[in-house]
Amino acid sequence: MKHDDPAFAEWRSLSAAFLTTHPEVRTGNMMRSPALALHGKVFAFFTIHGGRTGLGVRLGRDTDFDALNMTDWQHLAPFRTKPPMKDWIVSGVADRARWPGLMDLAFDVARRR
Repeated sequence: MKHDDPAFAEWRSLSAAFLTTHPEVRTGNMMRSPALALHGKVFAFFTIHGGRTGLGVRLGRDTDFDALNMTDWQHLAPFRTKPPMKDWIVSGVADRARWPGLMDLAFDVARRR
């Protein structure tokens, strides 16, 4: 992970703030990337893998992803030989202003699981 990357700096800032306001959240890893977890289950992480740098969030299969009105996103597809994971998205840096809201939404989904 490049520590001088502005997107990674944004992730560090957001995750630090999230950990301060949500003491039940812990740090972890997902696919060798820094992540936030609730009760041992990752709900948000920063990624540079899969052709996209950005925030990965688990929003669930029932989410209307098009209604989120983002311009830079895709379903998480970490495996070349398997289909994308339909309950996860990666929001790219062009939608970085949306990351705080996406983290909140993913946290709410994780609390309901």
